[in-house]
Amino acid sequence: MARLGSTFNATQHDTTQSDYEDLPNGVYRLEMEASEVVETGPENARTGQGLKYTSVVLEPEAMKGRKFFGFINLENQNPQAQEIGQKELASLCRAVGVTEIEDSEDLHFKAYTAKLGLGKPSKKKNADGTPLYPARTEVKRYYFPDEGDVPAPEIAADQPARPKAPTGAPANDNKPAAPAATGKARPWSRAG
Repeated sequence: MARLGSTFNATQHDTTQSDYEDLPNGVYRLEMEASEVVETGPENARTGQGLKYTSVVLEPEAMKGRKFFGFINLENQNPQAQEIGQKELASLCRAVGVTEIEDSEDLHFKAYTAKLGLGKPSKKKNADGTPLYPARTEVKRYYFPDEGDVPAPEIAADQPARPKAPTGAPANDNKPAAPAATGKARPWSRAG
């Protein structure tokens, strides 16, 4: 038992459940609120680094407050993956109006506009043939204020079909439990 130190009244709090579906395709005004540099690569041989970050949606209004979780490769043994990641980081920096950074926090709380869309699932498969990692929302393009072509945030009219969650055995098939055996002694009450 753990005492809370005060009485908690659950009725005084909003218990509305959030859906955690990916953001729909569209152009968003975002602001990075958290980030960390993490090691990447197999668990037994961490060989690279990546930037994990969380941005919050500022616009469009219908999505305001929702989160977008991104990842950018910083260092990778695959030169092409590293180049793609460094180009993406450079694009993010340009979109927020920063030319040099030493810490990912230099990107925090600076608004930027990006086109988000559904990416591809991983090529690696589970034993049942489903992708190891499902398709998820990713940055398709950053818009640069210095080019003057920043579109107004909006959710795209055409949305791709979202992959459905894998269907396995139901968590509860709602069948009644088997009746207990009757007329037998409880194991702990047997003389022995």
